[in-house]
Amino acid sequence: MLDREGQLYYPVSGDPKSPWIPELFGDLTLVNGKIFPYLDVEPRLYRFRVVNGSNGRFFYLSLEDKIPFHQIGTDQGLLSAPVALKLLTLAPGERADLLVDFSAHAGRRLQLHSDSLALMQFRVGEAPPPLRNAQAPTLPPALRPVRRTPESEAVKTRVLTLNEYEDPKGNTILMLLNESRWHMPVTEKPVLNSTEIWELVNLTDDSHPIHLHMVRFQILDRRPFDAFAFESSRTVRYTGPVVPPDANEAGWKDTVRAEPKMITRIIVRFEGFPGRYVWHCHILEHEDNDMMNAFHVQG
Repeated sequence: MLDREGQLYYPVSGDPKSPWIPELFGDLTLVNGKIFPYLDVEPRLYRFRVVNGSNGRFFYLSLEDKIPFHQIGTDQGLLSAPVALKLLTLAPGERADLLVDFSAHAGRRLQLHSDSLALMQFRVGEAPPPLRNAQAPTLPPALRPVRRTPESEAVKTRVLTLNEYEDPKGNTILMLLNESRWHMPVTEKPVLNSTEIWELVNLTDDSHPIHLHMVRFQILDRRPFDAFAFESSRTVRYTGPVVPPDANEAGWKDTVRAEPKMITRIIVRFEGFPGRYVWHCHILEHEDNDMMNAFHVQG
């Protein structure tokens, strides 16, 4: 967001005692540091590694004319097989490994969109250069096997809430994980080389990209529930069927979209090193006020 003099502008609430705002969605979107850049490409297969580095904006990426592309990897590595897509949802902090084949679009200029927002342009050349081995690359039917972690391996299930608090005017003034402030004692203490299931109970109206440091996990499922019943009596009352992860979410992740009024379950193995790490919402304004907690891996 820029002011009339072309300087970066970040709005505040107007309350000097609480200047925080819930989210910032800027007027301009940068791709690799540029406003609506273009990339010259040849009419052949390309690989792009994409990260959503925005403050709070979710992107819903599609190519002009709904041209299909393939996702081959997630936050933490390859999928077991390519997934054909025409639309990719990417929350702040999420990454995607993509293949786009421009071979059928020689001479065209194709825009990459997020809904109605134009992000960048691909300028496809007229003809590809000759290949050294005279053979165009092909998309393999299988990539790297991803072993699904069975729920039976989990030694503990943690129920963790996502909370928002409003002032009398309805303005969000605080966001917490499991009703805990950052300075409060750590309550999540998994044991090194153990597996746990974390149930993220989203009591808010926002989708929160939840990120765990120093681990990788798999998404088990999401399911809608009665948030009022949970808040009033801590009763889990489901209001719909289990929703499995999308095919392009079936790999190793470290960031998961916890959708509003849903319980999102992930299964995590705490490997590597003991010590204190953080888990947080990846929307910048949320994690800074105070949607970030620590977990302590015990050796």
